[in-house]
Parts: sequence; C-alpha cells; structure tokens
Amino acid sequence: MPENLAPALAGLGLGIALAGAPGPVQAVLLAESIGGGTRRGLQAMAGANLTFGVLLLALVFGLSVTTPSELAIRILKLVGGGLLVLLGVDGLRSWEAPLVPRTDRRSVPAVAKGALAVLLNPGMWIFLATVASSLVTSATRDGGTPSAVLAVLGLLLGVALGDATVVVFGGTGIRKMTNPALGHWIHRGLAVVLVALGIGLILSAFVG
Repeated sequence: MPENLAPALAGLGLGIALAGAPGPVQAVLLAESIGGGTRRGLQAMAGANLTFGVLLLALVFGLSVTTPSELAIRILKLVGGGLLVLLGVDGLRSWEAPLVPRTDRRSVPAVAKGALAVLLNPGMWIFLATVASSLVTSATRDGGTPSAVLAVLGLLLGVALGDATVVVFGGTGIRKMTNPALGHWIHRGLAVVLVALGIGLILSAFVG
C-alpha cells in the first residue's frame, strides 16, 4: 500500500464507523429524508458534512480543540437538546400533510438543521478533541500537512458515504416504498424520537 494513501484509508474507515453510529445527526437526516424527500435529506446532509469538514480542516491548520469542560458539555446538552425538541415538534406539526415537502410554510431550512445538529452535539466536540485530533496529529507527524489533509478528506468521505446511505434509505426506500399511512406514522415516529433524544440530553445536563 502506498504510504501516502494510508492516512486517507485510516480516515475513511473511521468516517464510515462514525456515520454508522446512531445519533442526533442520523436522526435529523432520516427525519428530513422521509418528511421532505431525498432532496431535503441531501440538503441536511450538506449542512452537516460541510460544518464537520470546516472544523476538521481547522484542526489541520492549527485549531486546537480540547475536551470540553463539564460546564461546556452541560450547556451543549441543554442547547442541543432544545434544538432536537424543536425539530421534533416541527415534524409533529406536519400531521396534516405528511410526506409532502414543506416549502409552503415557514420551517427551519434543512441545511441549517444539519449544521446545527453537528455544532450542538456534545459528542462531536469530544470526537474532535480526541479521535480526530489524534488522527490529524499522527498524519501530520508521518507526512506533514498534505498527509493530514488526506486523512481528513478520507474521514469526510466515509462520513458522507454513511450519511448518504441514511438519506437514500429514508427518501427513496421508506418514503416511496411504503403506503402514505405507514409513511405518515414512520415520519411522526421519528419526530417523537427527536423529541425523546432532546429531552434525554436536557435531563443528562442536570444529572450527568
């Protein structure tokens, strides 16, 4: 294996594993895909992946991210949990017109939902401070900045592949292969999951 490909392959494997771990971002992508179709799911994915990519590249070019303090994690849990609750409530409000893209009413843009799902996710900041920082440091030590960039691009590609699978599964699989009534309930069920995740984060901010 060419040495210059090793960082990219390491990042790729890590990105696929990260995208396969259930969490707020995956829940948002699935909910947007089922509720608004593949196009809306891809918009949410773009917001999430671009935000994550900017943060990763910032690590390569000198940004130092330390593990968030207990207070910072509590704040992120409160704000992030509140966001998930709001997104879930927004999904529940679509009862009258399930599985129809919601361009005719005021709603949070899908791109913004994806970006906020990353920025307000406490686990993402811990990942940046630990696993991602370690990957970038190791790649930089072995091959300099170009090697670190390859590692980050591989990580982003792995995440994008995993996220795209979620979007296609929701927007093309569940949304188009189920009857409207079943799709309606799946969509509402995901909205309830978002609310539950949000409440769980808020509660963990006080008892964690």
